[in-house]
Amino acid sequence: MNNYATEARRRGRSLLVVEGDHEKNELFWLVFKCYPELHVDMENIWIYGTNIYMLYEDIIREYGDDWENEWTDIDLPFVISKKKNLENLCYKNDFTNIILVFDYERHDLQFSADKILRLQNYFSDAADMGKLYLNYPMIESYQHLKSLPDEEYINRKISVSLQPGSKYKELVRNESVIEKAVDFPHRIEDLLAGTRYRIEDADKRQICCDKILNISNDSEMERSLEEILRVVDDDKKARTLKYQLKDWIEKVGYTHENRTYWKHMREVIGEIVCHNIEKAYVIQHEDRNDSNDRKLKEQFEQVDLSQILNVQNEVSQDMENGFIWVLNTCIFLIPDYNFRLIA
Repeated sequence: MNNYATEARRRGRSLLVVEGDHEKNELFWLVFKCYPELHVDMENIWIYGTNIYMLYEDIIREYGDDWENEWTDIDLPFVISKKKNLENLCYKNDFTNIILVFDYERHDLQFSADKILRLQNYFSDAADMGKLYLNYPMIESYQHLKSLPDEEYINRKISVSLQPGSKYKELVRNESVIEKAVDFPHRIEDLLAGTRYRIEDADKRQICCDKILNISNDSEMERSLEEILRVVDDDKKARTLKYQLKDWIEKVGYTHENRTYWKHMREVIGEIVCHNIEKAYVIQHEDRNDSNDRKLKEQFEQVDLSQILNVQNEVSQDMENGFIWVLNTCIFLIPDYNFRLIA
């Protein structure tokens, strides 16, 4: 027996269950850095490690085939903590909000339009059973903007025949105007820790990264970098590193706006959210002209994730000629928390 039952329940926490490492350590790490108002601790982001269809099977094993009937109370934290063999089992009552983020993955051999729709219909309330956000065709859709703003994003779709998922990831890497900016903090970390500069002390490295990301002025950039990079013992290497970082910062462009990296990316993420709200509304209502006449908040309030899934299931049925609308819904957790964060 675990000792969890003897511990006080820690309410006021939000649990975020994600499919893989990218979601936790890149997208949501960045989102919660840029939007601290969301109050989600990284320790409360659980990597499920497999896809939505395996989650369905885990629920079936625990609750049976009629799991979504009104008398069944699905406890997702229990199901997932049990599967992950956590030392202390967790329960729904331990969390104020439960958020699930998974990929649509039409290409998966276990794909089932019925199963995924049952999950989307049931998990619709973060403060109750949990809320499921599906990404089409997968998580990388949040980066699939070719410019900012991107007027063509509203029409962007991919062929169902674009398989496996690695091909979509490659497409996004080749087309995205956002990918390098998202990856920027991790590139700095890898550069400092690498064989050339060998800043092995993790705390020193973290301080360096934080200071670099908080530079906000072009005219003072070189002086700031020289000060930050005093941790590099070799003067020649420090000078080389300074110019490399200067080039990287200029390409991301945040100092041109007299902003820190975090303020710049908060605006970028806000634009990603807005693009996806407008597109979700259009997919659901199939009327691009109508979307032009409605304010973004009104569009968002009418978004129905189950209706969108129905449309995606329908347009992707034909495995040769079908398509999937590129859409990221997990980013909606920001306006779901407070729409004014993106207003």
